[in-house]
Amino acid sequence: MSERSMKRDLLRLAPWLGAAVGLSVILTVAAVPSCAGPAPDFSAPLVSGPHQGDRLTRDSLAGEVVVLDFWASWCPPCVRSIPILNELADRYEGRVAFYGVNVESMTGERVADIHRELGARFPTLHDPDGRMKRAWAIQALPTLFVLDREGRIRHTERGIPDAEDLSEVLDGLLPASEGGPH
Repeated sequence: MSERSMKRDLLRLAPWLGAAVGLSVILTVAAVPSCAGPAPDFSAPLVSGPHQGDRLTRDSLAGEVVVLDFWASWCPPCVRSIPILNELADRYEGRVAFYGVNVESMTGERVADIHRELGARFPTLHDPDGRMKRAWAIQALPTLFVLDREGRIRHTERGIPDAEDLSEVLDGLLPASEGGPH
């Protein structure tokens, strides 16, 4: 095949490739639960933290500002997120509930061990069958959601969270008496 022939073939494919990329972006964005929309319903076991063994549901979080961080142990950005989330969980202790959501199909005991080994100081839920991952339309890890007291998604972040940006979001959801805007 000549160079000219290859260029001609590539030029014919270019519009189709552009359309495919555009469609994939639209479908990905459309699949993510919208900000200010209600959080998907869920029920998952806590495999670490003070209430280990209990099931956490969307309804049980009503009235709290919540951070949910979807993660996996094989994901380097997820592991690098843990110190940032630890710091924020400490800073907002008693005002914002932080939870990890592990999406790996291993035992809950193994997830708890890994959670401890990684030094996470916030509780983790376990989603071994992927129900939460599908309901929340997780496309990449880590993916973090912030829920307001009414259970609405107010912020979504993919990748390693930025502590300052996340603090700004959390402060905006807290009343002034709890460290929010004055």
